[in-house]
Amino acid sequence: MKKLLFGLVFMSLVNCDSQNTSLNELKNCLNKEDISVLEKGLIDFESGLAEKYEGLGREEGYIQFLTEFISNQIPPSFFINPKSKKIRTEIKEIGIWQLSEQSNEGMETEIRLDGSEPVKNTGILTLENRFQNCLVTKVSNDGIKNFFALRDEVPNLSWGLTATYIIDGINEKDLKDKMNRFAIAYAIYYEFALNLEK
Repeated sequence: MKKLLFGLVFMSLVNCDSQNTSLNELKNCLNKEDISVLEKGLIDFESGLAEKYEGLGREEGYIQFLTEFISNQIPPSFFINPKSKKIRTEIKEIGIWQLSEQSNEGMETEIRLDGSEPVKNTGILTLENRFQNCLVTKVSNDGIKNFFALRDEVPNLSWGLTATYIIDGINEKDLKDKMNRFAIAYAIYYEFALNLEK
């Protein structure tokens, strides 16, 4: 019995260690403290997926999330869950974000019936180019790499449209790779959530 218990404890430690080391690939891009916060964010996101897609495995949950995200079937409450507010705040404070200005070219001027001034478009929060380029070198999935390349070329495309590049080229085996999951969590889930909160 003691051997069995020791074996289970040892296996869980090895499993935890292997999960933590995969984000150490980011050590050339970020400091240890930032990586630790991002790790917590990934755990929080995956807990949310497990709750939302109860009965599906982790990889299946990611695929279901992407499918529903692309077709606008996920309510805003999933992205701005009050239980996750603290971790979202910590993530937002890490220097991996940039405010990209949206072009107003071709947009009609907003007119308010009450005569008040329209709120100026403040742009959208996106992954900072340097960090995004770092991620591209760490992910193994071509769909995720194509997603990032398209965002570089045409930054104002919708998240749903660009996310089709991921869903069209990913499978459960790809999602066993922690860096692939990390890229989806931050380039889609957290980017979208932080913009909803602005």
